[in-house]
Amino acid sequence: MNQPLVRISIGTGLIAGTTAILLADVGIAEWAGLPIAPGFWLLLALALLVGCWEFFRMLRGRGLPCRPVTGMIFVGLMLAGAWLDIHRPFEILPWLYARGLELYLLAIVGLVFTTFLAEIVVIERTDRGPQEALEAVAWTVLVVLTVGLLGLFLAKVRFLSPEPTEGLMYLVLTLGVVKGSDIGAYAIGSWLGRHRLVPKLSPKKTVEGLVGAIVAGTIMALVIGRAWGRFGWGDLVLFGSVVSVSGVLGDLAESLMKRACGVKDSGRIPTFGGALDILDSMLSAAPVAYVLLVVLTEPA
Repeated sequence: MNQPLVRISIGTGLIAGTTAILLADVGIAEWAGLPIAPGFWLLLALALLVGCWEFFRMLRGRGLPCRPVTGMIFVGLMLAGAWLDIHRPFEILPWLYARGLELYLLAIVGLVFTTFLAEIVVIERTDRGPQEALEAVAWTVLVVLTVGLLGLFLAKVRFLSPEPTEGLMYLVLTLGVVKGSDIGAYAIGSWLGRHRLVPKLSPKKTVEGLVGAIVAGTIMALVIGRAWGRFGWGDLVLFGSVVSVSGVLGDLAESLMKRACGVKDSGRIPTFGGALDILDSMLSAAPVAYVLLVVLTEPA
């Protein structure tokens, strides 16, 4: 079977399937009288933790120093902090929120301090040198920030509105644009690609694929946004094009990571590679989408 068609079909199915799961999550929560729909958080936690694990595995496979256990723990703490920050099921340290501090940010600070402290202890008790110790800190923090912190913006998009269905549609719009641009880049790049975009980093990516990503992402924004009736044409064109470009940058960033680790794919999922290969564009697009949605939904 034609490989591009298989990938496009599976990608389309992933978008539809994820949307259906999230819609069902909201419906089941309302039916059961739950104050919070848990499905989104479980799906997000699974995706981010698996993505971090794949990243750490690539680093270890290349012999690069890092602290996977520490990193995974702090991704979990960041998720828990974001959950408490967003839902606030009970008032934890109300003075903290009143001063604009958020728990997931405190988790990031804790990560930096903990990794430095751990490496200082290791240096004193083993033969590890300062350079290797600093590399371990840098790689660990990079993984947690790249996957964990950027991934939390998917939650910020999802809960941008206190109304469950509206917040869900913000997420559907974002994911639709990102994965639509992925499909557009792959389809146009496979069929029409002639001019390489970054030949040293990723020889298969082309300028034509980049154009396909922007066009497809913008079309997805227009289709979803106009069907929803939430934004004007100009806002949707802006959102679709900018988020598509940010998604492509995430794909290129992951290509750089994989090239540094000497691997082709982050995992062994047929057709797609690994969880990180699926998440890469979403991770970079989520913060951009969040900022744009905050601006576009701000009352005039």
